[in-house]
Amino acid sequence: MYHFFISLLAFVFFISCSTPKSENLCDTENSKFISNLLFRFFIKDKSDQCGYKVNSNPPACELNYEETHLDVNWPAIQKEMESQFLLGSGASESLIQYRPESIGAVISSSFPAFQGALNAPNGNIYIVPYYSPKILEVNPISKSYSIMGSFSESVERIGGALGPAGILYFAPHLVADFYAFNTNNNSISILGNESLATAAYNGAIYAPNGKIYYVPSSETIIRYYDTNTKTIGQVTTPTSGGFSTGVLTPQGKIYFIPLTSTRMYILDTKDDSVTIHPYVYPGGSAYISGVLTPNGRIYMIPHSATQVLYLDLSSNEIVLAGNIPSPGSSMFNGAVIAPNGKIYPIPENYPNFISFDTKDHTISTLFPKPTGSYRGGALGPEGEIYLAPHTTDRFDLIQTGSLGRFCQSLRLSPYWNKL
Repeated sequence: MYHFFISLLAFVFFISCSTPKSENLCDTENSKFISNLLFRFFIKDKSDQCGYKVNSNPPACELNYEETHLDVNWPAIQKEMESQFLLGSGASESLIQYRPESIGAVISSSFPAFQGALNAPNGNIYIVPYYSPKILEVNPISKSYSIMGSFSESVERIGGALGPAGILYFAPHLVADFYAFNTNNNSISILGNESLATAAYNGAIYAPNGKIYYVPSSETIIRYYDTNTKTIGQVTTPTSGGFSTGVLTPQGKIYFIPLTSTRMYILDTKDDSVTIHPYVYPGGSAYISGVLTPNGRIYMIPHSATQVLYLDLSSNEIVLAGNIPSPGSSMFNGAVIAPNGKIYPIPENYPNFISFDTKDHTISTLFPKPTGSYRGGALGPEGEIYLAPHTTDRFDLIQTGSLGRFCQSLRLSPYWNKL
Protein backbone atom coordinates (compact mmCIF):
# COMPACT_ATOMS: atom_id res chain seq x y z
CA MET A 1 0.00 0.00 0.00
CA TYR A 2 2.87 2.38 0.86
CA HIS A 3 4.40 1.72 -2.57
CA PHE A 4 1.11 2.83 -4.11
CA PHE A 5 1.09 6.10 -2.17
CA ILE A 6 4.73 6.79 -2.98
CA SER A 7 4.05 6.27 -6.68
CA LEU A 8 0.95 8.44 -6.46
CA LEU A 9 2.85 11.22 -4.70
CA ALA A 10 5.61 11.09 -7.32
CA PHE A 11 3.01 11.36 -10.08
CA VAL A 12 1.22 14.26 -8.45
CA PHE A 13 4.47 16.16 -7.87
CA PHE A 14 5.42 15.51 -11.51
CA ILE A 15 2.23 17.02 -12.86
CA SER A 16 2.51 19.91 -10.40
CA CYS A 17 5.55 21.48 -12.01
CA SER A 18 3.62 24.37 -13.54
CA THR A 19 3.94 27.79 -11.96
CA PRO A 20 1.51 27.88 -9.02
CA LYS A 21 -1.26 30.45 -9.02
CA SER A 22 -0.72 30.90 -5.29
CA GLU A 23 2.15 30.35 -2.86
CA ASN A 24 -0.35 29.23 -0.20
CA LEU A 25 -0.42 25.42 0.03
CA CYS A 26 -3.89 25.66 1.57
CA ASP A 27 -5.23 27.39 -1.56
CA THR A 28 -7.05 24.91 -3.80
CA GLU A 29 -5.73 26.90 -6.79
CA ASN A 30 -2.18 25.97 -5.82
CA SER A 31 -0.87 23.17 -8.05
CA LYS A 32 0.70 21.52 -5.01
CA PHE A 33 -2.49 21.50 -2.94
CA ILE A 34 -3.35 17.86 -3.74
CA SER A 35 0.22 16.61 -3.27
CA ASN A 36 0.42 18.37 0.09
CA LEU A 37 -2.90 16.82 1.10
CA LEU A 38 -1.74 13.33 0.12
CA PHE A 39 1.56 13.81 1.88
CA ARG A 40 -0.20 14.77 5.11
CA PHE A 41 -2.39 11.69 4.82
CA PHE A 42 0.59 9.44 4.12
CA ILE A 43 2.63 10.58 7.16
CA LYS A 44 -0.50 10.47 9.37
CA ASP A 45 -0.25 14.20 10.07
CA LYS A 46 -2.51 15.10 12.99
CA SER A 47 -2.18 18.88 12.74
CA ASP A 48 -5.00 21.20 11.72
CA GLN A 49 -3.03 22.79 8.88
CA CYS A 50 -5.41 24.66 6.56
CA GLY A 51 -8.06 24.48 9.29
CA TYR A 52 -8.81 20.76 9.10
CA LYS A 53 -7.32 17.41 10.00
CA VAL A 54 -6.76 14.67 7.44
CA ASN A 55 -6.26 11.94 10.06
CA SER A 56 -8.96 12.70 12.62
CA ASN A 57 -10.02 10.42 15.46
CA PRO A 58 -7.09 7.98 15.53
CA PRO A 59 -7.40 5.04 17.94
CA ALA A 60 -6.03 5.73 21.41
CA CYS A 61 -3.12 3.33 21.08
CA GLU A 62 -1.89 5.08 17.90
CA LEU A 63 -1.55 8.36 19.77
CA ASN A 64 1.71 9.67 21.11
CA TYR A 65 1.36 10.11 24.88
CA GLU A 66 1.80 13.85 24.37
CA GLU A 67 -1.51 13.84 22.43
CA THR A 68 -3.59 11.75 24.82
CA HIS A 69 -4.59 14.68 27.02
CA LEU A 70 -5.91 16.80 24.15
CA ASP A 71 -9.68 17.12 24.46
CA VAL A 72 -10.26 16.02 20.85
CA ASN A 73 -8.76 12.61 21.69
CA TRP A 74 -10.78 11.94 24.85
CA PRO A 75 -13.48 9.84 23.06
CA ALA A 76 -10.76 7.48 21.76
CA ILE A 77 -9.20 7.26 25.24
CA GLN A 78 -12.60 6.51 26.78
CA LYS A 79 -13.36 3.83 24.23
CA GLU A 80 -10.02 2.06 24.69
CA MET A 81 -10.14 2.12 28.48
CA GLU A 82 -13.72 0.91 28.65
CA SER A 83 -12.98 -1.91 26.20
CA GLN A 84 -10.19 -3.11 28.51
CA PHE A 85 -12.39 -2.76 31.59
CA LEU A 86 -14.96 -5.09 29.99
CA LEU A 87 -12.40 -7.92 29.90
CA GLY A 88 -12.42 -7.95 33.69
CA SER A 89 -10.18 -10.06 35.89
CA GLY A 90 -8.86 -13.61 35.79
CA ALA A 91 -6.71 -14.79 38.66
CA SER A 92 -7.02 -13.22 42.09
CA GLU A 93 -4.70 -10.39 43.04
CA SER A 94 -1.37 -11.20 44.67
CA LEU A 95 1.67 -9.41 46.03
CA ILE A 96 4.93 -10.44 44.37
CA GLN A 97 8.45 -9.66 45.52
CA TYR A 98 10.09 -9.36 42.11
CA ARG A 99 13.69 -8.82 43.27
CA PRO A 100 15.54 -10.54 46.15
CA GLU A 101 17.66 -7.52 47.12
CA SER A 102 16.75 -5.20 49.96
CA ILE A 103 16.07 -1.58 49.08
CA GLY A 104 18.47 -0.39 51.76
CA ALA A 105 21.33 -2.37 50.26
CA VAL A 106 20.62 -1.03 46.77
CA ILE A 107 20.50 2.67 47.64
CA SER A 108 22.94 2.52 50.59
CA SER A 109 20.76 4.97 52.44
CA SER A 110 18.42 5.28 55.37
CA PHE A 111 14.65 5.29 55.05
CA PRO A 112 12.10 6.53 54.09
CA ALA A 113 13.35 5.93 50.56
CA PHE A 114 10.88 6.80 47.76
CA GLN A 115 7.58 8.48 47.01
CA GLY A 116 5.92 8.08 43.63
CA ALA A 117 6.66 6.24 40.40
CA LEU A 118 6.43 7.32 36.75
CA ASN A 119 6.36 5.51 33.42
CA ALA A 120 8.72 6.73 30.67
CA PRO A 121 8.69 6.32 26.86
CA ASN A 122 11.73 4.01 27.00
CA GLY A 123 9.52 1.42 28.70
CA ASN A 124 11.08 1.78 32.14
CA ILE A 125 9.53 2.89 35.42
CA TYR A 126 11.28 5.53 37.52
CA ILE A 127 10.74 5.50 41.28
CA VAL A 128 11.13 9.01 42.66
CA PRO A 129 13.45 9.73 45.64
CA TYR A 130 12.16 10.86 49.01
CA TYR A 131 15.24 10.43 51.25
CA SER A 132 16.97 8.21 48.72
CA PRO A 133 20.02 9.83 47.10
CA LYS A 134 19.29 7.88 43.92
CA ILE A 135 16.51 7.48 41.36
CA LEU A 136 15.50 3.83 40.99
CA GLU A 137 14.91 2.68 37.40
CA VAL A 138 13.02 -0.60 36.93
CA ASN A 139 12.65 -2.52 33.67
CA PRO A 140 9.18 -4.12 33.91
CA ILE A 141 10.00 -6.75 31.28
CA SER A 142 13.26 -8.13 32.69
CA LYS A 143 12.62 -6.97 36.28
CA SER A 144 16.17 -5.59 36.33
CA TYR A 145 17.00 -2.29 38.00
CA SER A 146 19.52 0.54 37.91
CA ILE A 147 20.20 3.45 40.22
CA MET A 148 21.19 6.87 38.98
CA GLY A 149 21.47 10.51 39.93
CA SER A 150 22.78 12.10 43.08
CA PHE A 151 20.60 13.93 45.58
CA SER A 152 20.99 14.92 49.21
CA GLU A 153 19.29 12.60 51.69
CA SER A 154 16.40 14.94 52.44
CA VAL A 155 12.91 15.49 51.13
CA GLU A 156 14.01 17.76 48.30
CA ARG A 157 11.19 16.63 46.01
CA ILE A 158 7.81 14.95 46.30
CA GLY A 159 6.48 13.35 43.15
CA GLY A 160 6.32 14.82 39.69
CA ALA A 161 5.07 14.22 36.16
CA LEU A 162 6.25 13.01 32.77
CA GLY A 163 6.44 15.96 30.39
CA PRO A 164 7.26 16.15 26.68
CA ALA A 165 10.15 14.22 25.10
CA GLY A 166 10.65 11.74 27.94
CA ILE A 167 11.60 14.30 30.61
CA LEU A 168 10.44 13.84 34.21
CA TYR A 169 9.71 17.00 36.19
CA PHE A 170 10.03 16.73 39.97
CA ALA A 171 8.08 18.94 42.35
CA PRO A 172 10.23 20.98 44.78
CA HIS A 173 9.32 20.31 48.41
CA LEU A 174 12.16 21.32 50.74
CA VAL A 175 14.36 22.99 48.14
CA ALA A 176 14.01 26.04 45.92
CA ASP A 177 15.28 24.25 42.82
CA PHE A 178 13.07 22.86 40.07
CA TYR A 179 14.62 19.59 38.91
CA ALA A 180 14.17 17.68 35.65
CA PHE A 181 15.43 14.22 34.74
CA ASN A 182 15.94 13.28 31.09
CA THR A 183 15.19 9.57 30.68
CA ASN A 184 16.85 9.57 27.25
CA ASN A 185 20.35 10.12 28.64
CA ASN A 186 19.83 9.86 32.44
CA SER A 187 20.87 13.47 33.00
CA ILE A 188 19.62 15.71 35.80
CA SER A 189 19.22 19.44 35.35
CA ILE A 190 18.01 22.39 37.39
CA LEU A 191 15.47 24.43 35.45
CA GLY A 192 15.60 27.38 37.80
CA ASN A 193 14.80 28.30 41.37
CA GLU A 194 12.32 30.40 43.25
CA SER A 195 11.90 31.65 46.80
CA LEU A 196 9.53 29.02 48.20
CA ALA A 197 7.83 28.17 51.47
CA THR A 198 9.00 25.05 53.30
CA ALA A 199 7.21 21.88 52.08
CA ALA A 200 6.21 23.86 48.99
CA TYR A 201 4.74 21.43 46.45
CA ASN A 202 3.37 17.88 46.20
CA GLY A 203 3.48 16.47 42.69
CA ALA A 204 2.92 17.96 39.25
CA ILE A 205 0.63 17.81 36.21
CA TYR A 206 1.54 18.06 32.52
CA ALA A 207 -1.19 20.15 30.85
CA PRO A 208 -2.18 20.38 27.15
CA ASN A 209 -0.70 23.89 26.91
CA GLY A 210 2.79 22.48 27.48
CA LYS A 211 3.09 23.69 31.06
CA ILE A 212 4.02 21.56 34.06
CA TYR A 213 1.87 22.77 36.96
CA TYR A 214 3.06 22.10 40.53
CA VAL A 215 0.54 21.17 43.23
CA PRO A 216 0.62 23.62 46.19
CA SER A 217 1.28 22.07 49.59
CA SER A 218 2.39 24.77 52.04
CA GLU A 219 2.67 27.20 49.12
CA THR A 220 -0.47 29.06 48.06
CA ILE A 221 0.81 30.00 44.60
CA ILE A 222 0.41 27.60 41.68
CA ARG A 223 3.70 27.69 39.85
CA TYR A 224 4.49 26.16 36.48
CA TYR A 225 7.36 25.40 34.17
CA ASP A 226 6.56 26.28 30.56
CA THR A 227 8.23 23.63 28.38
CA ASN A 228 7.77 25.85 25.31
CA THR A 229 9.48 28.99 26.62
CA LYS A 230 11.69 27.19 29.20
CA THR A 231 10.61 29.59 31.93
CA ILE A 232 9.10 29.33 35.40
CA GLY A 233 5.91 31.30 35.96
CA GLN A 234 3.00 31.50 38.32
CA VAL A 235 -0.78 31.71 38.24
CA THR A 236 -2.10 35.10 39.39
CA THR A 237 -4.89 33.88 41.68
CA PRO A 238 -3.62 32.27 44.90
CA THR A 239 -5.09 29.17 46.54
CA SER A 240 -5.41 28.04 50.13
CA GLY A 241 -2.59 25.51 49.66
CA GLY A 242 -2.88 22.18 51.42
CA PHE A 243 -3.35 19.85 48.43
CA SER A 244 -2.03 16.32 48.00
CA THR A 245 -2.17 15.98 44.21
CA GLY A 246 -3.99 17.19 41.12
CA VAL A 247 -6.17 15.52 38.49
CA LEU A 248 -6.27 16.70 34.87
CA THR A 249 -9.58 16.40 33.00
CA PRO A 250 -10.35 16.38 29.24
CA GLN A 251 -11.58 19.96 29.54
CA GLY A 252 -8.04 21.07 30.39
CA LYS A 253 -8.84 21.71 34.04
CA ILE A 254 -6.78 20.57 37.02
CA TYR A 255 -8.68 19.65 40.18
CA PHE A 256 -6.51 19.94 43.28
CA ILE A 257 -7.31 17.23 45.83
CA PRO A 258 -7.74 18.62 49.39
CA LEU A 259 -5.43 17.16 52.02
CA THR A 260 -5.41 19.80 54.74
CA SER A 261 -7.44 22.29 52.69
CA THR A 262 -11.20 22.24 53.14
CA ARG A 263 -11.90 23.27 49.54
CA MET A 264 -11.12 21.88 46.12
CA TYR A 265 -9.52 24.50 43.87
CA ILE A 266 -9.85 24.17 40.10
CA LEU A 267 -7.36 25.59 37.60
CA ASP A 268 -8.47 26.10 34.00
CA THR A 269 -5.22 25.73 32.06
CA LYS A 270 -6.71 27.42 29.00
CA ASP A 271 -6.55 30.81 30.69
CA ASP A 272 -5.01 30.05 34.13
CA SER A 273 -8.19 31.10 35.90
CA VAL A 274 -8.98 29.60 39.32
CA THR A 275 -12.35 28.66 40.77
CA ILE A 276 -13.40 26.93 44.00
CA HIS A 277 -15.81 23.99 44.30
CA PRO A 278 -18.49 24.69 46.93
CA TYR A 279 -18.19 21.31 48.71
CA VAL A 280 -16.56 21.56 52.15
CA TYR A 281 -13.98 18.87 52.96
CA PRO A 282 -13.01 17.87 56.51
CA GLY A 283 -9.36 18.95 56.25
CA GLY A 284 -6.92 17.31 58.64
CA SER A 285 -5.10 15.13 56.05
CA ALA A 286 -8.38 14.03 54.48
CA TYR A 287 -7.66 12.95 50.89
CA ILE A 288 -4.37 11.86 49.38
CA SER A 289 -5.08 10.79 45.78
CA GLY A 290 -7.41 11.45 42.88
CA VAL A 291 -8.07 9.14 39.92
CA LEU A 292 -9.88 10.06 36.69
CA THR A 293 -12.11 7.37 35.19
CA PRO A 294 -13.43 7.19 31.60
CA ASN A 295 -17.01 7.79 32.72
CA GLY A 296 -16.07 11.34 33.73
CA ARG A 297 -15.51 10.94 37.46
CA ILE A 298 -12.66 11.82 39.79
CA TYR A 299 -12.42 9.32 42.65
CA MET A 300 -10.79 10.62 45.82
CA ILE A 301 -8.85 8.17 48.00
CA PRO A 302 -8.66 8.94 51.74
CA HIS A 303 -5.54 9.55 53.75
CA SER A 304 -7.25 9.92 57.11
CA ALA A 305 -10.88 10.45 56.05
CA THR A 306 -13.20 7.44 56.19
CA GLN A 307 -15.06 7.73 52.88
CA VAL A 308 -14.22 7.31 49.22
CA LEU A 309 -15.81 10.19 47.30
CA TYR A 310 -16.12 11.00 43.64
CA LEU A 311 -16.74 14.19 41.71
CA ASP A 312 -19.11 13.80 38.76
CA LEU A 313 -17.66 16.17 36.17
CA SER A 314 -20.94 16.42 34.26
CA SER A 315 -23.03 17.52 37.26
CA ASN A 316 -20.24 18.97 39.45
CA GLU A 317 -21.70 16.94 42.31
CA ILE A 318 -19.63 15.26 45.04
CA VAL A 319 -20.96 11.75 45.73
CA LEU A 320 -20.24 9.17 48.43
CA ALA A 321 -18.85 6.02 46.79
CA GLY A 322 -17.99 3.84 49.77
CA ASN A 323 -16.54 3.53 53.26
CA ILE A 324 -13.06 2.25 54.07
CA PRO A 325 -13.22 -0.89 56.27
CA SER A 326 -11.74 -0.27 59.74
CA PRO A 327 -10.42 3.20 58.89
CA GLY A 328 -7.42 4.79 60.61
CA SER A 329 -4.97 7.60 60.02
CA SER A 330 -2.42 7.98 57.20
CA MET A 331 -4.00 4.95 55.54
CA PHE A 332 -3.00 5.33 51.89
CA ASN A 333 -0.58 7.32 49.77
CA GLY A 334 -1.16 7.06 46.05
CA ALA A 335 -3.60 5.05 43.93
CA VAL A 336 -3.38 3.32 40.54
CA ILE A 337 -6.19 2.33 38.18
CA ALA A 338 -5.73 -1.05 36.47
CA PRO A 339 -7.13 -2.42 33.19
CA ASN A 340 -9.77 -4.41 35.12
CA GLY A 341 -11.45 -1.13 36.12
CA LYS A 342 -10.34 -1.32 39.74
CA ILE A 343 -8.48 1.34 41.68
CA TYR A 344 -5.74 0.08 43.96
CA PRO A 345 -4.99 2.47 46.86
CA ILE A 346 -1.35 2.19 47.93
CA PRO A 347 -1.13 1.39 51.66
CA GLU A 348 0.98 3.57 53.90
CA ASN A 349 -0.18 2.74 57.44
CA TYR A 350 -3.26 0.73 56.46
CA PRO A 351 -2.65 -2.95 57.35
CA ASN A 352 -4.00 -4.42 54.11
CA PHE A 353 -4.04 -3.97 50.36
CA ILE A 354 -7.54 -3.26 49.09
CA SER A 355 -9.22 -2.69 45.73
CA PHE A 356 -12.06 -0.39 44.77
CA ASP A 357 -14.15 -1.50 41.80
CA THR A 358 -15.30 1.54 39.80
CA LYS A 359 -18.05 -0.57 38.22
CA ASP A 360 -20.09 -1.22 41.37
CA HIS A 361 -18.07 0.50 44.13
CA THR A 362 -17.20 -2.78 45.84
CA ILE A 363 -14.28 -2.49 48.25
CA SER A 364 -12.38 -5.76 48.67
CA THR A 365 -9.66 -6.59 51.18
CA LEU A 366 -6.91 -8.46 49.31
CA PHE A 367 -3.92 -9.42 51.49
CA PRO A 368 -1.82 -8.05 54.37
CA LYS A 369 0.78 -5.36 53.81
CA PRO A 370 4.36 -6.39 54.66
CA THR A 371 6.25 -4.50 57.33
CA GLY A 372 6.78 -0.89 56.36
CA SER A 373 4.94 1.43 53.97
CA TYR A 374 4.58 2.31 50.30
CA ARG A 375 3.90 5.65 48.66
CA GLY A 376 2.69 5.56 45.10
CA GLY A 377 3.12 3.16 42.22
CA ALA A 378 3.06 2.85 38.43
CA LEU A 379 1.22 0.50 36.10
CA GLY A 380 3.27 -2.01 34.11
CA PRO A 381 2.56 -3.41 30.61
CA GLU A 382 0.93 -6.61 31.92
CA GLY A 383 -1.48 -4.85 34.26
CA GLU A 384 0.84 -5.14 37.27
CA ILE A 385 1.53 -2.25 39.65
CA TYR A 386 5.10 -1.47 40.68
CA LEU A 387 5.11 -0.08 44.22
CA ALA A 388 7.31 2.75 45.44
CA PRO A 389 8.90 1.54 48.69
CA HIS A 390 8.78 4.21 51.38
CA THR A 391 9.81 2.38 54.55
CA THR A 392 9.34 -1.18 53.34
CA ASP A 393 12.62 -2.81 52.39
CA ARG A 394 11.47 -4.82 49.37
CA PHE A 395 10.92 -4.69 45.61
CA ASP A 396 7.19 -5.43 45.36
CA LEU A 397 4.44 -5.36 42.76
CA ILE A 398 0.72 -6.06 42.79
CA GLN A 399 -0.39 -8.62 40.23
CA THR A 400 -3.90 -7.31 39.55
CA GLY A 401 -5.16 -10.29 37.53
CA SER A 402 -6.41 -7.93 34.81
CA LEU A 403 -7.27 -9.69 31.56
CA GLY A 404 -7.02 -6.45 29.62
CA ARG A 405 -3.94 -4.31 29.07
CA PHE A 406 -3.34 -0.58 28.81
CA CYS A 407 -1.15 0.25 25.82
CA GLN A 408 1.81 2.56 26.34
CA SER A 409 -0.17 5.61 25.20
CA LEU A 410 -2.49 5.16 28.18
CA ARG A 411 0.19 4.22 30.70
CA LEU A 412 2.13 7.36 29.81
CA SER A 413 -0.88 9.65 29.54
CA PRO A 414 -0.74 12.83 31.68
CA TYR A 415 -4.19 11.91 33.01
CA TRP A 416 -2.66 9.11 35.10
CA ASN A 417 1.15 9.20 34.84
CA LYS A 418 1.77 11.68 37.63
CA LEU A 419 1.86 12.07 41.37
